[in-house]
Amino acid sequence: MEKNIDKFLDEIVLKVKEERVKRNISQLALAQILGHKSPNYVAKIETRKHDVSYNLSHLYKIAFEFDIEVTDLIPHIQDPKK
Repeated sequence: MEKNIDKFLDEIVLKVKEERVKRNISQLALAQILGHKSPNYVAKIETRKHDVSYNLSHLYKIAFEFDIEVTDLIPHIQDPKK
């Protein structure tokens, strides 16, 4: 189960990064959208090495700023047993 959650969080990070890059938004600009002053916070999330992830509040702010739905940032859950 833990592996599935990690994969799910990795996919969210990937989707956010894809949307960020598509819009030519820097890590610093995204950090500021999330209320941080340094790009280090987003860098830590994007590397997934520091056990930090986006929370629902982050996803709401990102979706609002990017003019997309929060659900666009969340991957579909697939049953690993299939």
